[in-house]
Amino acid sequence: MQRASAWQPWLRNGLCAIGVLSLLSGGVTTQASAADTGTAAADQLQKAASWKWPEVALIEQHLLSYLDQVQASPELRERVLEQWKLSSADIKGPALLERVLSAASIIEPRISELVAKLNDPAGEPVLVKQLTWLTSDVPGWLQDAVRLACGRALAQRRLYDEALETLTGLAVDQICDPASLVFYRAVCQHHLLQKKECLANVDLLLERQTELPVRFTQVAQLMSADIKPLKNDSLDEIARMMNDVQRRLDLGRAGTRVREEEKEIVDKLDKMIEQIEQQLQQQQQQQQQANGQNQKQQQGNSQPMQDTQLAGGPPGAGDVDQKNIGKRDGWGNLPPAERQASLQRMTQELPSHYREVIEGYFRQLAKEKK
Repeated sequence: MQRASAWQPWLRNGLCAIGVLSLLSGGVTTQASAADTGTAAADQLQKAASWKWPEVALIEQHLLSYLDQVQASPELRERVLEQWKLSSADIKGPALLERVLSAASIIEPRISELVAKLNDPAGEPVLVKQLTWLTSDVPGWLQDAVRLACGRALAQRRLYDEALETLTGLAVDQICDPASLVFYRAVCQHHLLQKKECLANVDLLLERQTELPVRFTQVAQLMSADIKPLKNDSLDEIARMMNDVQRRLDLGRAGTRVREEEKEIVDKLDKMIEQIEQQLQQQQQQQQQANGQNQKQQQGNSQPMQDTQLAGGPPGAGDVDQKNIGKRDGWGNLPPAERQASLQRMTQELPSHYREVIEGYFRQLAKEKK
């Protein structure tokens, strides 16, 4: 609530700033001229709005024409005008809607009964399609006012689908209370998660926020701040859809729409679970690849070369120059003690199986000599 109320001081400060700038640019300015500047700025903001309040005098003409249409008696006409008692500059918005309904209730008793039902919290909700007499016996401007009152009552009872259907088709520039029309449309769209439409109506309503009832301004700003971050297929959206299903069930609306919404919730949850599983699999694959690369690096640093080769280059072809080592006759004829000492010196730094191979080689040389 504090966030919404902060707009009004901001607007007042902005208008005061305009007055200060006029003082600086034009020298000495009287308080009256500063006030005129503020009024001009307010008028400029008002002209920026794409909708306007209806002229009360025009609605009064409609009411007088309705009295003529029903051939009202002088007494009835006097009662209606006494109830009307309007000042063309003092009333607008929801107050004007109530005054229209009050005056029309004197002319048409069925409107009086309808208003009583709408104001009864414990009564059954009223749908416009049930009012077969409305389109035949009531002029169009008054039909719109009655439809607006019905839509408002349905929205207040959390019957948002029915309320939005009732308010659809009403024109902002032809209704006696355009603020209520735009506000309750936005309320219904907010609860039904119609983000784009809700924000459009909130923006439209707030074009005249300084002239609106405080409750309209504050709730509209809260709705805008609440629905702007909403994203498709998010947990936030799914949670809101679950709340909407619960609302419908509480109101006894367990029909096709609820089943479709429940199925949509399940589909969105399945999609979200599948995405999470895919992300986990990707993370696991990336982790396995990283571990494999680390293992290869460790093995590359600790394992010896599989083939004999020059370090840092490819292995050679194995071709060497022949060395003349003379005759081999003397190896096998060495005395046993010297032969054993020589073998030990040659093989002392080699593994045992290499030593055995070398000894076998020299034994073979001795056999060939014999």
